[in-house]
Amino acid sequence: MTENRRYRILIVISSISRSGGGVAEAARLLTKAVAEPALDVEVMTLADRYYQQDVSNWTPLPVRAFRFFGTHRYGFSPGILFALLRTDADVAHVHGIWTFHCFAVYLWALLKGRPYVVTPHGMLEAWVRKRSPVLKWIVSSLYQNRFLRKAALFHVLTESEGMDVADFASSPRVRIIPNYVEPFEPANGWPRWWRDEFQGRDIYLYFGRIHQRKGCIELCSAWDQLCSSDASFRDRSALVFGGWIDGLKGFEDRVAELHNRHGNVVFTGAQYGEDKRRTFAAATFFVLPSMSEGLPMSVLEAWAAGKPVLMTPECNLPAGFDSGAALEIGFDEESIRRGLASASSMPPQERAEKSDAARALILERYSAQAVASKALALYRDAMAQ
Repeated sequence: MTENRRYRILIVISSISRSGGGVAEAARLLTKAVAEPALDVEVMTLADRYYQQDVSNWTPLPVRAFRFFGTHRYGFSPGILFALLRTDADVAHVHGIWTFHCFAVYLWALLKGRPYVVTPHGMLEAWVRKRSPVLKWIVSSLYQNRFLRKAALFHVLTESEGMDVADFASSPRVRIIPNYVEPFEPANGWPRWWRDEFQGRDIYLYFGRIHQRKGCIELCSAWDQLCSSDASFRDRSALVFGGWIDGLKGFEDRVAELHNRHGNVVFTGAQYGEDKRRTFAAATFFVLPSMSEGLPMSVLEAWAAGKPVLMTPECNLPAGFDSGAALEIGFDEESIRRGLASASSMPPQERAEKSDAARALILERYSAQAVASKALALYRDAMAQ
C-alpha cells in the first residue's frame, strides 16, 4: 500500500455481537489493528439480537447492520447483498463461512472484479463439515465451493488450519496470521460468583462455549474423581465455568451435582466486559481440555491476564508449551485429572514464572503490533492477485 491514495477495506461478517462468540472478537481486534490513516475500513454485518448492545465495542469503526430473514444461522439478507453491490471497496475480508454473506461477497466480486480474503475461523475442519451434511452439501454445491476457490487469499490462524483449506487453495494463497488480544485491564472488586469460602483457594477457570468437543464433561468427571480421592485438593480448590451452553444437555445439572457433593463448583453463565475481567483476575489457572480448536481467544485472554493454562495440543498453541506458559493435558478424564493435580502441587515460584511467561508470550507473538503488519500485507497481496 505504497500509492498516495486511501484504500478501502470492507469487512463482512455475519455477527459482530456476542452471538458471534470468538469469531466476532477476533475479527474486531484484527480490524482495529489495521485501521490506519492509509485505510478506510467499513464493516457490514447482520442486525442480530445483541447487535445494539455490542456495536459500541467496535467504535470508532463504521458499522452497517442489515435485517435478515429466517434463522441467523444462515442469515439470508437481501439488504447486505444490495449494499455490497453499491460499494466500491478495493478488497473485501470475509469472516466465517457457510452463511449468506459469503454468497453476497462472491456475487460482488464477480460483478465488480474485486478480490476478497476469507478467514474460515476453523469452519472448514473435518468435524464441522460433517455436521448437517445435507445442508452443507446444498450450500457447497450452490455457491460455497466456487466462493472458496475464487478467494484471492485465505487467512488462517494456525498451520493445522492451513491444511483444512487445502481442498480450495494451494499454499501460496494461504497466510498464517494469529489472533491477538488487547492488554488486560483488571476490574476492581470480586466477580459476582465469588464466595467468601473461595478466599485463598486455587481457582480453575473454564471460559467459553460449553460444547461436547470442549471437554467440559470430561473436566467435570476429572474434578469429581480428584475431589473424591484427595480431600486436601477439594478444600483448597474451586472450579468455575463461564460461558454459554451450546447443545450440551445436562451440563447445569452436572455442575449442581458436583457442587452439592464437593461445595466447590460454579457455573456463571455468559459474562462480558467488567464481569468477565473480574472473573479472569480471580482465576489462578485457566483450563481448556478441548478436542478441537482453531486458535482459542480464551487462552490468549488468560495469558494476557498472566494466568498459566492447562490445555490440549489440539488448541494449536504449541508456543505455550515451549515458553512455559502452559501445561499439556489431554481431553480424557485421566489426563485432565493428572493435569489438575500437577497444577495444584506447583510451588509459588514456578507459578510466578509461568505467569511471567504468559504475559511475555502475548507481547512477543499475540499483540496488536505483532499482527497488524502481517494483516496489512495480506490486503496488499490480495490486491496484487
